[in-house]
Amino acid sequence: MQEAHTWSQRLDLNHDVLDAEHHLQVAMIGALAEAIEQRRPAMARRLAEQLEAYSIAHFTGEELVMESSEYSRASDHHAEHQGIVERIREVRALVEEDLDQALAPALDLLTGIASHISASDRAFGQHLSERRRPRGEA
Repeated sequence: MQEAHTWSQRLDLNHDVLDAEHHLQVAMIGALAEAIEQRRPAMARRLAEQLEAYSIAHFTGEELVMESSEYSRASDHHAEHQGIVERIREVRALVEEDLDQALAPALDLLTGIASHISASDRAFGQHLSERRRPRGEA
């Protein structure tokens, strides 16, 4: 499979924990797409299951940080997370039911998560940076 997505600077938030978790999430989706393309249903099922569990844990942690940092867009961000989890569940169902139909939605998921990171998570990362900056410093 030609690599559908490579990590780029636009996805780096300069927040070590979030960046590491996002790297893993993107890698898991890429591995899932590769397993689907290679017609490895057992591996695809396992990756889809792990991706769902990992994403829920990641989103829960991220949302706790949003709450503790009084992030004003937390509600909208939470709704995006819920949408991503639903898309993961849809891909997981396709992996179970019709592997042939799962590749395009998996690749769309990869594009969607990259878009979420580069836009919504970037805004959240900027919020965190501003909160860490001492008052009066530009």
